[in-house]
Parts: sequence; structure tokens; C-alpha cells
Amino acid sequence: MAEDEGRSAKRISRRVVLTLGAVTAGAIVYNQLPDSGPGESSVSSKPIAPTKTPQPKPVLSNRDPSVIALLKRTRNTTGALQNHEGAFPATKIRRVEPLPGIEKSGLPWLAVSIVGPAHQLQIVDPRRTSPVHVVDVPNSHSGGIQSMKWHKASKTLYLASRNSLLVWKPSNPSVTIVVGEVPNASTIYDLQIDSKGTVWGGTYPLGAAFNYTPKTRKVQVFERVAADTDYVRRVAIGENDVVWLGTGSRNPRLFRFSASAPTKTTEIALPEPKATGFISSLEAIGNRIVVSVDTTSGQLLFNPQANSWDGTVERVWSGRKASAVTPKAKNFYSVSNGQLFATNISSWEDQLVGNISASSALSIYATESQIVVVSSNATGLQIEVVRLSSQSVQLVNTVALAKGEFVVQSLMAHSDGNVYVGGYMGAGITSINPDTGQRWTSPADQNVINQIEGMIEFNAGKTLVGSYGSADVVRINSAAKNKAEGYLRIERLATNYEQSRIFAWAKNSKNVFFGTVPEYGRSGGALGMLDPHTDEIIWVLDGKGQGFITEHSITGLVADEEYVYGTTSVRNGYGLPDTEGIARVFKLHIATKEISWDVGPRANCGALYAPKLLAGWLLVADLEGVNVLDPESGRLLRKHRLTNAKNTSYRPGWKNSDLVVLEQQGKAVHSAAGTTTVIDFPAGTRATIGSPQLTRQFGSRLTASNDGRVFANAEKTSIAELDLQPIAAKTKSTGTPTPKAPAATSSKAP
Repeated sequence: MAEDEGRSAKRISRRVVLTLGAVTAGAIVYNQLPDSGPGESSVSSKPIAPTKTPQPKPVLSNRDPSVIALLKRTRNTTGALQNHEGAFPATKIRRVEPLPGIEKSGLPWLAVSIVGPAHQLQIVDPRRTSPVHVVDVPNSHSGGIQSMKWHKASKTLYLASRNSLLVWKPSNPSVTIVVGEVPNASTIYDLQIDSKGTVWGGTYPLGAAFNYTPKTRKVQVFERVAADTDYVRRVAIGENDVVWLGTGSRNPRLFRFSASAPTKTTEIALPEPKATGFISSLEAIGNRIVVSVDTTSGQLLFNPQANSWDGTVERVWSGRKASAVTPKAKNFYSVSNGQLFATNISSWEDQLVGNISASSALSIYATESQIVVVSSNATGLQIEVVRLSSQSVQLVNTVALAKGEFVVQSLMAHSDGNVYVGGYMGAGITSINPDTGQRWTSPADQNVINQIEGMIEFNAGKTLVGSYGSADVVRINSAAKNKAEGYLRIERLATNYEQSRIFAWAKNSKNVFFGTVPEYGRSGGALGMLDPHTDEIIWVLDGKGQGFITEHSITGLVADEEYVYGTTSVRNGYGLPDTEGIARVFKLHIATKEISWDVGPRANCGALYAPKLLAGWLLVADLEGVNVLDPESGRLLRKHRLTNAKNTSYRPGWKNSDLVVLEQQGKAVHSAAGTTTVIDFPAGTRATIGSPQLTRQFGSRLTASNDGRVFANAEKTSIAELDLQPIAAKTKSTGTPTPKAPAATSSKAP
């Protein structure tokens, strides 16, 4: 946001507002006032109760008119008081790809991709204890490298990140080079290479395949395979270079075509069609195509010669991983429950090779004499080599990978003084003490928390989080947070309600409330109430499968003792078009579970976020700023314009804006579209903390501590404490500046 934003209007004093309120018998409360924003520069055990810290009397009175008065733009703040880099250090392995041919003999080197925006590619010599090369991929997807495939003949590793196709070569091992991009795609999936060296992959949201020809260095994108398909997640190359595609999130099925005639596509329905879901793995092995479908335990077999489904594999391969089959090979290899099996590619009969220590495989590489099984351990990789002659493990080596960092996905300031962090595509939870810089991470053996979209502290002893991708409701016991038993999955909302994510949380003195986003390919979020004293979900309202608010996701909640208020988004589960219409704000009577009102306060606005109660008003965030509603009627009274963005400029989301309130100070902090603003309602001012026009920007994840400190995500992986005080002007008498705020400090993860 620019420093000067236009002419200033005269400020309406509180006395004038109060006088107008008396004369018009409530007109200020019940009639909408004009916007204030950048374009105008407007002025103006027994159950433990939720954590409460004694606080002085709030500076705002109930229904305080300053909340709906125009705001005057004042000086910017300094931005950040302190910065904590690498908020969630972690090494989560995404994929392992063998690299035979780099060394003339011995075990093949390995390419390892890890989740996050740092150290995404690590090249491993399995005889060493640390990576040979650690490569950062600039401007990569927040989840890192989505797919990779090795081409032995050209000694080229192809990588996919965002919509870019990159290569890594051992002749230039410190960098990756972009060789092509897929226009209009946001994600590339599952790279494969045919016999001519052409690279194939799937895309989202194009719902199409593409290829890259190294000789011409050209990318070709093909037609969407079906009107109801945004995803081609799985790709396999079968005999005679037949390309197989696996789709989702609606009506998952297979498509195939010859690599020489990619426009002639054949559709193959599943033997038991599903309305939603994904082809989760797809392998061309011998004379069969092996297909996994999420929510289905076994693997399906398709016979290309007979053009029909041909039974199932009931022994599920760990990680759905099988070794590649060479032209002369009679068997392929897989792992189940710590046992290595050989399977004949003609008869599909299993033979036990032997026991290994790994229960789950990341990669299996087979030669005529040995099998290399790669799995994960606490620090990185475990590599086991099984000699076929003795059917026993002959070598075990461990490799400590370089640590990466998860992108910050969620934040929560806790009464214990720490800021807790959930990571994008992460597992577990971590924290930072903003005063000491001390770090903590949940135990590795807790297995119930994955990516956290939102969380809430009920009291000092109990925190609730929502774990994606099955909308798991998880309770953390603060006293046992260093032990796996301190983490309890209360319910999996995907099972009975087909929900995927929990962004919205709220509490009162008795209960905790949650709101959800539906599964892929579905619409309609659910609203639920949980008794945190018993760890029981009391009720879930999902509109009989249509959504609590029909075909809307729930993005934000706030509660008092009698009512729950919520915001929605027309964004559905991935793979489904947005619901027509505008975002809603609703008020639910807790005791009767009846909706008191349900309004769409903003035209042309598909998503509203982060409802908050302040001084008897209901504040709701969008990309443009803060909307003030009358909680009695739902009527919009004021829109405080804070950013230069437009709601129509972005596709509606689930967490594209955030808002926190500091009740004791009468302040609110809003962040969206790279612009972060602090509002001081008693002073009638708004100050920019960060913006695209300034040297610092902050994300749309905010949290406020009990003592009035506000924290935001920054630079993907960092946490910043925001400066809420505008920079003081120079004094008139001496011309010298008043003392500045303390300089920002920084800490890094060890």
C-alpha cells in the first residue's frame, strides 16, 4: 500500500457520532455507512475452564460507535518486531527415485525429494551416510517436487514443480534447469518416460496429459480427458508405449492412448464406479495394469489384451510400491508387513523372499542378484540390500538427510507463551517461544496429526486441532505433549460426513465448535460441537449431506455463550466448480441448533473469513478489508477498506484473509493479499504493517496472544511478531524524531 493514498476527509468526532445516534434513534447502528479505505483515506479432574488471564477493563464500550466510524490513515508501523526463521524444520520424504548408471557398478545412487521450499532435491550415494548433493529448487511448489523420473540413457533426472518441468544432471549437480512449462496448469503429476525418451505427465486443473520431447525441447498439452475431470494424477507407460492415465476427484477412472496417437483416447470405468475419489496409484507391470483407488484396500488388475478387469491383489504392497520390471525379468518385488515378496509377472503368484526391517518401502530396485529396499528412519533413509542367492539382508546403511522446512499453514498463540505451528503437507506440530527462541516439536511416533489447517486452545491443558486429509478432530493433552499417548483422534469426519479439512474453530466456556471444508469432488461443509471435558462430539450438522449452509464451505467461526457465528466460501472441495452465489454469514442458536439469520452482506464476494466479536459488533474479513455487522440482525453497517485488492480478483478460498482482535486495546489486525493493517478503533486510525509496496509482506495466517501480541506467517517458513504501533512523527519544537520502536530481532531453527 502506498504511503499517500489520496485526499483526507474531515474526521467525524465521537461526540458527533453520539449526537447523530441520539437524534436518529439508532440510525448509526442500523444503517450502513460509507466505506473507509485506501481510495478515500477516510478519517476519523474437574473440568478446567477456558484459559483466562486477568485483564483491565476494555477501552471500548458495548456497541461503541468508534468501530463503525470512518478511519484515518496514519503512519506505517516498522513492520516486524522480531522474526523466527524456519518455524517448522522437518525432513519429510516425498519420493525416492533410483539413478542407475551414474556409477558403473555397485548400488545405484538415489534421488530423494523432500516436502517444503528448501533442500528439495538430495542426491544420495547409498554407501555414504550423508547426501552427495543437496539442491534447492528456486520458486518451487510449497510442497516441493511433485514428481521425478530418471532417464538412464541420457543420464537426466526430470523433475516437476508447480507447472514447470526441470532437469538435473550429474554433470552439473548443483542446480536444476527449467526446460519447459505447462500453460494454465498449477500442478504437474507423475512423470513417466516412454521408449523414445519422451516425458509424459498429468496435470491439474487441466485434467489433461502433456508430453515433452527432449529433441525439440517442446511441451505439448492435450485435451481434457473428460468434462468432469480436473485431475490427471497418475500416469503409467505400458507395453508398446500405451499411456495410461488415472483421474479424480469426481468419477475416478482410467484413460489410455498410444503415445503415437495421443488424441485417440479410450475411457475405462472402474469395476465398481465411485462418485468421488482418486486413482491413487497406477502401475504397468508385465501383462497387467495395477490400479489402486483411495478408500479401497486391495489393488485392481486390468488385462489390456482382454480389455477387462481381471481380479484383485489382496496383499497390499506397502506404499503401493513395486520394483520396475526389466524386459528379461520374470518377477517384480514388493513389501508387505516387513516381508519381501517376489511376484511372477505371468502367473501373478507370490513367493516369499525373506524378512526385512522396513515395514514400508519408499523405493524398491531390483537386479538379477539383489534387491535394494529404501525406507525412512528418524533422520532420513534406511537402505537394505537383500541377496537373492541367500534370501537374506546383506547390507544395511542409513543416510542422514539435510533438514528442510515446512511452509507455515496454521498458527496458534497459546497461554503457555509459545506460538504453535502447523506445516503445509506436514506431520505433527511444532512451537516457538517468541521471547526465548526455544523450539519444540511433537514426538515422531504420534501418528494422528498431519497438515493442520486450524487449531484452538480450550484451556491450558487441552488443545484441539483439525488434521487434513480426512478432517480428523484431534485433542492434544498439554501435560503429555511429549508422548504419543498425549494425542487422541476423537473422530474422522471423512468417514460419516465426507469432510476433508477443518479451518474454522471457536469456543465458549463449555464447548468447542468446528466448521469444515468437504472432500475432493464434494460440496457442503459441516458444523459441529464438541465437549472438550469428555472428548466427545455432541452433534454435527451437515444439511443431510448438502452442507450446513447448502453447498458452502465453512471458513470461520466465533462463539459466545448462546450463539455461534460463522462465515462461508462458495469454494467446494477440490475438483468441483465453485457454487454459484456469494459468501454467507450466519448466526446459530446453540441450544436449539436453529439458524437465527443467514445473510450475504457483500455483493460479488465469494468468501468471507475470520469472524470476531468486538464491543458488541461482529467483524468479518474479506480480501478488501473488515466488514462490521450488527450481530442482532446481520445487517452490514460499515466496510473498512484496507487493501488495494478486489474480492473478484481472486478465486474464493478457505483462508485467503485473516483477522484478529485485541479486545483490551480496542484494536484489530487484518491481513490479506500481501497487505497487513492494524486498526486502532479508539484512535480512529489504521496503519499499514506490511504491503506489496513496502519491503516486507506477511501472509494470511494471524494469531494473537493473551497479552496482546500478534504473530503472522512470513516468507513461507518464518513467523514474525508484528509491530502494532505507528512510527512516531518528528517533534515540532526541536525537529528531532521521537524514540523509534526497537529494531527487529531474528532467530533461526537450530
